Amino acid sequence: MYRLLIPLLAMSAAAAQTVPPVLQPVAPRPVGCGLAPPPLPDALAEFSDEGPPGVQVLSGNVSLRFGGIADLSDGVALRDRDRLLRADGARYDAETGRFTVTGDVEFRDPDTRIAGSAADYDTATGTLRFSEARFSLFRLPARGSAGELLIEQAGRVQLTDVSYTTCPEEREDWVIRASSIAVNRASGMATARNARLEFLGVPILFTPYLTYPVSNQRKSGLLLPEIGTSGKRGFDLEVPWYWNIAPNQDATFTPRYMSRRGVQGQVEYRYLTRGRLPSRGELRGELLPSDKVRGNDRSLVSWFNQTLLGGGWRSTIDAANVSDSGYFEDLQSGVGASSQTHLRRRVDFELFNPAWTVLLRLEDHQTLDDAIVSEDKPYQRLPQLNVRASWPGQPLGLNLGFNSELVYFDRNTGVTGLRSRAMPEVSLPLNWRGLELEPAVALDYVNYALSNTEPGEARSPDRLLPIYSVNLRTVLERASGRGDRFLQTLEPRLQFLHVPFRDQEDLPVFDTIEPDFNLVQLFRRNRFAGHDRYGDTTQLSMGLTTRLLNASDGSQFLAATFGQTRYFRDRQVTLPGDQPSDRSSSDYIGELGLNLRDTWRLSVGYQWDSGEGETSLAEARVLYNPDRQRAVSVAYRFRRDTLEKIDVGLAWPLSSSWSVVGGYDYSLLDSEPIERFIGFDYSTCCWGLRLLLRRNLVGRDGEFDTTVTLQLQLKGLSSSASPAERLLDRGMLRFDRY
Repeated sequence: MYRLLIPLLAMSAAAAQTVPPVLQPVAPRPVGCGLAPPPLPDALAEFSDEGPPGVQVLSGNVSLRFGGIADLSDGVALRDRDRLLRADGARYDAETGRFTVTGDVEFRDPDTRIAGSAADYDTATGTLRFSEARFSLFRLPARGSAGELLIEQAGRVQLTDVSYTTCPEEREDWVIRASSIAVNRASGMATARNARLEFLGVPILFTPYLTYPVSNQRKSGLLLPEIGTSGKRGFDLEVPWYWNIAPNQDATFTPRYMSRRGVQGQVEYRYLTRGRLPSRGELRGELLPSDKVRGNDRSLVSWFNQTLLGGGWRSTIDAANVSDSGYFEDLQSGVGASSQTHLRRRVDFELFNPAWTVLLRLEDHQTLDDAIVSEDKPYQRLPQLNVRASWPGQPLGLNLGFNSELVYFDRNTGVTGLRSRAMPEVSLPLNWRGLELEPAVALDYVNYALSNTEPGEARSPDRLLPIYSVNLRTVLERASGRGDRFLQTLEPRLQFLHVPFRDQEDLPVFDTIEPDFNLVQLFRRNRFAGHDRYGDTTQLSMGLTTRLLNASDGSQFLAATFGQTRYFRDRQVTLPGDQPSDRSSSDYIGELGLNLRDTWRLSVGYQWDSGEGETSLAEARVLYNPDRQRAVSVAYRFRRDTLEKIDVGLAWPLSSSWSVVGGYDYSLLDSEPIERFIGFDYSTCCWGLRLLLRRNLVGRDGEFDTTVTLQLQLKGLSSSASPAERLLDRGMLRFDRY
């Protein structure tokens, strides 16, 4: 056995610098599909890690001849760091600079294995060529074969008469066969010529030109289609094409064929910019010419953009428009889409700094529910200017605040006009041994400049009223449980509020509602949301929260809150059509949250109407979530005279290959399901199949639609966030919110 060190070979130190990136050693990582790299051969142990840099050669016999020719036989191995080339024999010609190996050639590094009948390395061009090659790329992972495999110095790989797959050995569930494939590791792209894609032995695609990714980098190309059926759309086929425009821009073009509707074009453009005005956004458009059912063109356009303007300013554009009110009901799936009653369009300019917050907004809505009459449609805000300021820590310990708004409400029907509001406020926060007391006084002034008023109605009504409040709160703590494993808190809070009565019947109602009573409303100073009404009251709100926290990491095991408001006089201020209230107390309201070992989660909310002696609202949710792949959720919701339903969700692996996700939403009030879907996912290490069946309410008139969607994914060839995949993801997210 001979041990030689040949620094004169061009594959020595110089070659070590020019080895193409495709062969550069990278720390191995675990991969699936049976393509994990086995350990490097024991022959490496025969090499020395000491000595000058260069390629170490280990051979049974060496013959050196004049003219610079070296013949190696009886087994030869060449090592350059953690790269190894082994063969039965080899020859080096110093004159031509070619190193040729023959007989069961194998090249290995932590990322790659290439075997062939012969190989040669051209030291002048840095080109490595294999004949009758079989290759495994562990990082992807992928494997295949080629009549000839050529690795160029620049990192490009050329293969002829090639097959390629990400499936494990002895399986070719899917395979690309091509006359040639060119791989560019720098760009992460592979280009196949005269390619044929086979799935389970059946050709499913022929193309003279095909590109696909060989890394996690984004690239342009055809994504796998999605096939489905729907009662409203018939046979539904989507074939998306992805365009990687630049590192900060991309677009997806999706032709969509619906047998009952026609051919629709969809485009989604995303961008992210830097520089002086960094922005991010998404522009989306859909067009269905001459809908076969309705007979007219149908379209959707939406745009979201957010830009940092500098100096604490930010702009936001969020706008959408559809051609008709039934667009989502007819052309999209899901209760969330079909139940939309309005599309919001707004442009915001916002300023944030420690003292000031400024919002300038232009806002409009497109009404999608034809049953909404003109008098009930939302107003346009053209424009709205909101300025808030806060100056804590002033002389005498005072906190000063200011909240103002100027907004013009416009609509084709009814009263329109300008509403201006100003509310200065002063408070004095006091703290004594953990007891926080904060008295506050505010002055609310609202003035209107109205148009289109009825005869005899005031055109410039206003309102001026003082607001007095006192907040008292504290947090008490104690160790609890065996070995003091828990920290228990007791957090009482009291708020006294006095708002005198002011007659507000002559004020219009532009944007004001009376929201449902809840724990947030419990400590709000105005029982109305919006500034057209300010509720008169003299009241005491009481709330008590207790928590159990894990003393070791601070995670929350239990949280319970209970509260009620007591009224000391009747409330006279109302919205049009409502009656004054003489109740002496609000509903009792409580919430409970329990997190048991991060596996079981329980959430309960309850509201009791003591005046009527019955439940106003109740909801309970139970989630079993032992890991990221398994979740079962059961939820119950009740709202008196409005809603009563049960919602069940499931996501569970059935085996190593099969999993199921499903949901069932049943209305007890209507005695019928609102939505139900079930999806089956079959996945191997190199391909997957998703089948989704769904039936849900799509029309406001009670109409239902049934959809069936099927998607095939060939792993390592295409990865697409398709509608079916997003739908399955949304099905999973319903569990996470608990």
